[in-house]
Amino acid sequence: MGRFAYYSPLWLGALLVVLLNDTLRAALPPTWSETLRWLVVVGAALAAGVQSQVLMFGLQGAFAQVLPVPIGRSIRGGGAAVTGWLLVSWVVLSGVTVLLAAEAVPQAAIGLGMLSLLTLAGAIAIYVWNLPTAVADFGTPAGE
Repeated sequence: MGRFAYYSPLWLGALLVVLLNDTLRAALPPTWSETLRWLVVVGAALAAGVQSQVLMFGLQGAFAQVLPVPIGRSIRGGGAAVTGWLLVSWVVLSGVTVLLAAEAVPQAAIGLGMLSLLTLAGAIAIYVWNLPTAVADFGTPAGE
């Protein structure tokens, strides 16, 4: 898989928000300037792109049980699976939190937002904890 394919959720998530910019800008307060409205669209596009990429990363850990680590290594097994499911949970919970906040249900949004942050913190902690056990992606062939 090349870099273009691996990072496609990042640009596809951002592109989706840009394509829906009219709906997003219409939902913003009418007193906001056009520049501020476009800044919100750009911020939402970046957030959606990052969420999409994290979702793919989490699904890779949850189902393939492998998470890439910089410097050509990978976390494999149970640590990757737990981290992956926590990342998937974070994406879902943070999305629902945004929807609850948009529907003016602040107490539920705050509670779910806290749970969302806990799942993200757990995923980061488990990922960092498993970094020392990361195995090299490509070892030297036998006999060399």
